Amino acid sequence: MSRRIIAVLIAFTLAAAALASTAALGSGESQQAPQAQKKTYTFYLVAGIASDAFYLTMKKGAQAAAKKLGNVKVVFTGSPAAFSPNTQIPFLNGAIARKPDAILIAPTDKTALIAPIQRAIKAGIPVATVDTFITKRIAFTNVSTDNPAGGRAAADALAKAIDKSGDVAAISVNPGISTTDQRRDGFAAQLKKYPNINYLGVQYCNDDQTKASNQTSALLAGHPNLKGMFAMNVVSGNGVTQAVTAAGKSGKVKLVEFDAGPPQVQALKAGTIDALIAQYPYGIGQKAVQLAYKYVTGHKAGIKKHYGTGSAIVTRANVNSPKIKKFLYTP
Repeated sequence: MSRRIIAVLIAFTLAAAALASTAALGSGESQQAPQAQKKTYTFYLVAGIASDAFYLTMKKGAQAAAKKLGNVKVVFTGSPAAFSPNTQIPFLNGAIARKPDAILIAPTDKTALIAPIQRAIKAGIPVATVDTFITKRIAFTNVSTDNPAGGRAAADALAKAIDKSGDVAAISVNPGISTTDQRRDGFAAQLKKYPNINYLGVQYCNDDQTKASNQTSALLAGHPNLKGMFAMNVVSGNGVTQAVTAAGKSGKVKLVEFDAGPPQVQALKAGTIDALIAQYPYGIGQKAVQLAYKYVTGHKAGIKKHYGTGSAIVTRANVNSPKIKKFLYTP
């Protein structure tokens, strides 16, 4: 056999081997492609009250973070009509039954939700608390506003509005809720710095707007020197605003309220409310989803037990400022 024929055969053999190798490599890549796809994670966000502007804005932040991650689905759930353990726990139990990758929850009571949250964790579902918290530190993190600071800011804003003199009162939801308890305590402590302000104390409306309105009407009738009110959440604020307006004392009795839903912002612009302590629910939802994703994808190291998301004092002077816009709730 001539050298030329031998050379041609060798070249042909090498070419065939190269083609076979390339085909095998391509086949391997096609087999591995489905395995390379990202796993989809499902997070349940259990609201304190699912119809509230605060939690609806939190939902938007959570879903925006999930969309950016690309492989996370957020399911929003919760009682549509009441902020209470009795109405929230069934929605939490429903979430546990569906075995999501994580649960983000705003506990409606700092002790009554301990056992239900423990059930989720025992079922292998990591839990983060958002907005509110429980007294037992079993959630892997908490994302919330600095509520004691918010209470102090409310006291300073109200003192300024009434020229640091006169009677003031407060309306809250129920004792036992972590956030409003902290606002209440921060407010009361800060008021002690104003010796000419007489604090009439706090009343609880059970998150019932009509009850908050009736309590405010009674305070207006019984205390002619009532100069200001602090409402500690959206519902109590709606009731306080309603009663003051009905009594013809809009703008005369100064109001400072927590949260910045559309009705609160409208009343602020109209002059009925003097200041709002606005939280950042969009940022709370966004941060919670980011942290939950880190946790479930094995990046637990470095996750802190608490993350604050800031707040803002909103007044008529700054309500239209671009810096304030993110703190206004957009359900």
